[in-house]
Amino acid sequence: MKRITTGVLVALIALTATAQTKFSEPHGLYDVTSLTVSITPTDATAEVRYTTDGSEPTAQSSLYTEPLQLTQTTVLRAVEVKNGVVTSASTTASYIFIASVLNQTNDPEGYPSTWGRYTQFKGTAIADYEMDPEMTNDPMLRPKIIEGLKQLPILSVVSDKGNFFSHENNEETGGIYIYTGPPVGDATGNGWTRPCSAELFGGPQHHDLSINCGVKLHGGHGRLAEKNPKHSIRLVFKKTYGPSDLEYDLFGEGEPNKFGQLVLRCHFGNSWQHWDGGNRKKAQYTRDVWARRMQRKMGHTSVNALYVHLFLNGMYWGLYNIAERVDDQYGKDHLGGKKADIDVIKIEEEGGNHVEASEGTLDSWNEMVSAVAKATTADDYQRVSELLDIGNFIDYMLINQYAGNTDWAHHNWYAIRSRAAGTPGFRFLCWDSEMILDNVSENVLDKNNGKASPTGIFNSLLRHPQFARRYLARAKEVLSADGLLGSQSVVEVWDSLYTSISSALYCEAARWGDYRRDVPNGYGFASTVYTVDDTYMTERNRLLTKYFPTRTASVLSQITKYIDVDDFEASGINTAKGERFMNNGKYYTLQGIEVDHPTKGVYIKNGKKVIVR
Repeated sequence: MKRITTGVLVALIALTATAQTKFSEPHGLYDVTSLTVSITPTDATAEVRYTTDGSEPTAQSSLYTEPLQLTQTTVLRAVEVKNGVVTSASTTASYIFIASVLNQTNDPEGYPSTWGRYTQFKGTAIADYEMDPEMTNDPMLRPKIIEGLKQLPILSVVSDKGNFFSHENNEETGGIYIYTGPPVGDATGNGWTRPCSAELFGGPQHHDLSINCGVKLHGGHGRLAEKNPKHSIRLVFKKTYGPSDLEYDLFGEGEPNKFGQLVLRCHFGNSWQHWDGGNRKKAQYTRDVWARRMQRKMGHTSVNALYVHLFLNGMYWGLYNIAERVDDQYGKDHLGGKKADIDVIKIEEEGGNHVEASEGTLDSWNEMVSAVAKATTADDYQRVSELLDIGNFIDYMLINQYAGNTDWAHHNWYAIRSRAAGTPGFRFLCWDSEMILDNVSENVLDKNNGKASPTGIFNSLLRHPQFARRYLARAKEVLSADGLLGSQSVVEVWDSLYTSISSALYCEAARWGDYRRDVPNGYGFASTVYTVDDTYMTERNRLLTKYFPTRTASVLSQITKYIDVDDFEASGINTAKGERFMNNGKYYTLQGIEVDHPTKGVYIKNGKKVIVR
């Protein structure tokens, strides 16, 4: 079938953005054996042309003459045509049949048997499309998989199959799932974007969204064919493909509802499809979102997430979470000001890890890093506090320190600020926090990934007593038994995430749990199939019985041993010269000072500083 070019696509969209065909049945998940769908044009004098293979319909596509009888999963796309010319943008409706998902085979018609070439080994990835029949035909697991499909919204991404899987090495026609453009090795495919339709429907929120947009791969080493067959994806909203922005209440009332891009995170680290066997045993699919939710619980800006089942051209692709893309639109929505005011700082892995401004400039960032490096006086520290949101930074560090994040801070972080008047300094955002919550004794306090990294900034600021005292006081507060990083608090967030995907996990297991056993590559075979009831629950029980109950005290002990500062605090005391006051059962005297009551400040006691708050 003839491929539609980007230029033609733009012209079609510009023709009549409001003229679109209508389907008699809504897109959705159907537990039926057949479904009758009628297609109606907005212009009664136009004919309807349609496709069912994901491709963009043209004037030469199948002519609609009577209602269609669907008996399996079908992605239906249609346009209006007059006098041999397409006069509307395409309309897409995905009808996902539960029976089709359960019977999803490894040889779908028209799809390749291999995917991209390996980067670090010889060979090419063997394609994997099927739902494991060992699970879907198991009388105990089959109903759990069906229930799991109903638990979450479905995100259906539809495009010409060649846009995903063409082996043609061509910037315009090559498949983005074949040429993944990883940050190491052959970068062919890096940045390739293809037109698609994206639909979100169902789930507890009863989503109902259809939009034409662009699709590209997202991520770093997760794009290596040998390391990860289930890639992260980014949806791009721009006039080249459809509306210039997505305007939709994706994350609920009160949250931002305008997006230029969205990231579909695949859960690469600690997942069943991961290249490393140790990772696969720790799969929980909640670590990264847990870190973001904890940042929100502690009172800070964080990146929203929505769990979904992803389908590509009607094929089940697994459990994903939709995340906001940290860009100028995100900054405007969460920090205020204009998009032009936003600086977004990150580590770019392409061409070697380096700090870059993906939005705005590095000017304010470099000024902040320089101020941190030389902060020795009170005036220096005051300048740092104007350029860096100290409260946010302390909590950000405590989350990562509590979680024992071992895949950070040489990458996997964002810092963002608005240069608009009256806005705070740079704030750090938890991002890609998948390699966490492992070793209950993990200590990352002394990590230092350079002066322009969160860990480098942290260790530089610890030299300043005012920061050290504030950090230590906050650590004691949130790492107390009833604190925000106490076991009860962290488990509340952890369990809320598990509850939201508890059934959907059976779908993920059926899709990817057998991959490392069945598909060879340079890392060897797994000896087992990864399942919910065995693998997943074993790790969940470890976390609930061995990690969370003791981790809080362990981290606090690490911090009090690492921080060498007199953090004595007293409050509500009389501070006349020589006044005695009690702290932890001992009496002290403020010596040689005359101050008003009440007061806050730093005083000298026996040659040591005492802070009164």
